[in-house]
Amino acid sequence: MKRFFWAVGTTAALAVACYCGCDKGENGDKPTNGDVSQTSTAKTIDAGAAALDAGEWTRAFDAFSAAIAEDPKAVDAYFGRAAASLAIAEERYRLAEAAATNGDVKTGTAEAEKANENFAKAIEDCAKVLELDATYADAYFIRGVVAQYQGDSNAGIEAFSKCVELSPEHAEAYHRRGEIYDDIGDKMNSSVDFKKAAELGYRDADVDGEGEDASANVDAESQASDE
Repeated sequence: MKRFFWAVGTTAALAVACYCGCDKGENGDKPTNGDVSQTSTAKTIDAGAAALDAGEWTRAFDAFSAAIAEDPKAVDAYFGRAAASLAIAEERYRLAEAAATNGDVKTGTAEAEKANENFAKAIEDCAKVLELDATYADAYFIRGVVAQYQGDSNAGIEAFSKCVELSPEHAEAYHRRGEIYDDIGDKMNSSVDFKKAAELGYRDADVDGEGEDASANVDAESQASDE
């Protein structure tokens, strides 16, 4: 199975953009669904979004967890925490691959286990997002990304298909679904999706030579998370 790499910075950009009202769902940019503690919770969500933007994944996770404690129906907080968990999982995944490449099986195994734990947390929070707002397109997007990492082609196609159904302008979802189709040998559907993604302005950072070195994004907080 082909391995897929999603630049860690994309995770933060996605979450911050969605918090600002892009490709979300019926709740728009209402972080607390009108609860009396809306102002306090909104500020906490803002803090989480700022942490995501800064690449401080563990601080973001903690901020969104605090927002959820303040308002258990804060759909954007669940989504933000899912994005933070995904970012941590992606870094762990890269660290596991780096360790395996260097022959450090013990470290590679430990990092892979931590990656899987955080992938599971992302999926759990996406389920909560969709329970609160079934039209929240980017929750399906995160599900699709996790499915790619886990090599589950059917789940990935299903998730990205639901994402573009809810958000027809979601260029990266088309591109990622195209990657899966390409990987399983469905060249016709992959070509259609890649073309659609390009029409919507998607550019593959790895192809363009703009991908990031994951090791440069690993901060002390994320390395220490969930240990």
